[in-house]
Amino acid sequence: MNKETKIIYSFVILALLLVGAFIFLWSLKTSQMNRVKLRSNDNQERFVTSDINTTDADGVSRNFSDLRGKVWLISHVFTRCPGQCAGVCAVIDELRKEVNDSELLHLVSVTLDPSHDDASQLKAFSQKHGLVSNDWWFLTGNPDELNSYMLDTFSLSAQEKNEEQRSGPDDLFAHRPMVALVDHELKIRGWYDPFDERGNKSLRKNLFSVINEMKSSPGS
Repeated sequence: MNKETKIIYSFVILALLLVGAFIFLWSLKTSQMNRVKLRSNDNQERFVTSDINTTDADGVSRNFSDLRGKVWLISHVFTRCPGQCAGVCAVIDELRKEVNDSELLHLVSVTLDPSHDDASQLKAFSQKHGLVSNDWWFLTGNPDELNSYMLDTFSLSAQEKNEEQRSGPDDLFAHRPMVALVDHELKIRGWYDPFDERGNKSLRKNLFSVINEMKSSPGS
């Protein structure tokens, strides 16, 4: 290998290292921004102030305003999810069973893939995972409207992956497995990662705290 070739190789390697460092720092910054956003939202009073037309797994029209008077947990799901979505559902299902009172707690799973997930797909998903219950809505709706609503109202979003980013045919979306806690007055009380040990403990603690608040509130 002559001197000129060595110099070229050195520049190529340096360029690759710089590109790799840039990608790493950009990813780290994006992750930190997302965490800051969620933390800042925790410190603000945010309410579910608008509604949207949705349809549940039985084809029944549902409105979030109908959940006033109950504590509820809302998260994303999609029926072709390789596994993460079922994991989130399993965590909140355990909480539902622990509360064991449909008058106190309601669960809401909203598809982030409404173009594919119609009522029948959601029904099959809930049956497959043993999640069929009157106090658990699996919802779909207009794709653009529903995804925008979930972002604007609950700060829950997803990004469709490019083909080269997918680990398999069903690895369609990049999204954080967040669960939002909403109280009986439609106030959003926090966002939690159910797979994170601290996040899971905080979710459970705050859920029961909010339920106790509701029980002790006037008119309960």
